Amino acid sequence: MSSPPLVFLVCHGSRDPEYQQAAAELLARVRQQLAPQVVELVQLEGKSLGLAEQIHRYLAARLPRCDNPVVLVSLFMGRGAHVEEDLPAVLEELRARWPCLKLLLTPPIGQHPALLDLVAARVAAAQQLGELIHAWILFGHGSRLPEFAAQLQAEIQALKQHLLGIPIHLAFAAQPPTLETTVVHCLRLSQYRLRVLPFFLFPGSLLRSLQDQVQRLRRQWPLLQLELEPPLWRDPQLLQAIVETVRTACSR
Repeated sequence: MSSPPLVFLVCHGSRDPEYQQAAAELLARVRQQLAPQVVELVQLEGKSLGLAEQIHRYLAARLPRCDNPVVLVSLFMGRGAHVEEDLPAVLEELRARWPCLKLLLTPPIGQHPALLDLVAARVAAAQQLGELIHAWILFGHGSRLPEFAAQLQAEIQALKQHLLGIPIHLAFAAQPPTLETTVVHCLRLSQYRLRVLPFFLFPGSLLRSLQDQVQRLRRQWPLLQLELEPPLWRDPQLLQAIVETVRTACSR
């Protein structure tokens, strides 16, 4: 009988304490769902060791033989540079160091259908509370690679088919359109009651920057009612997506 796969949740990483605490809590929830399977968290940035070296040290400590498959679960939101360039390079390095291991890298978690359900559930929850929201803004990190924005745009089009009559716009931190550009576009459409939904997992510097932008835009346009949702790391649909991704990968 083959040994059970080892699972690594691969996230962007940060030295920010809020980010680290949230990531640790998500890891604990995933471990609870997948017990007794071994699940570890590794980070592309924010650690003294590089991602490949973090994984290598875990493997060296845990694998007396080379019969455990290894699943790297990509906790990225789309096909940006980290997913298309950095992670494949890490996988190549690990395969060179562990040639007898079966190593699998999953698609980015942001492409899982449960993430669309998550966004739809946030919108539906606000509707059920009777809140008057003219439009939603899905805010992602962005990428220099066009595939990232194209993926989010396709997801928004899919959402619009389920949320008829509710406008959903895009904004990014690292590429156009910026949050300010999107807010101005909404105001020109007489949409001034807006809700921003971060399309990233963890709190930290990116969330604080977004909070600062929201405060500045409120001061700039006093009639603007701009509210900010929390990021996704606590949502049940995210946990569902991670668990389903692991189980699908382990069944191969």
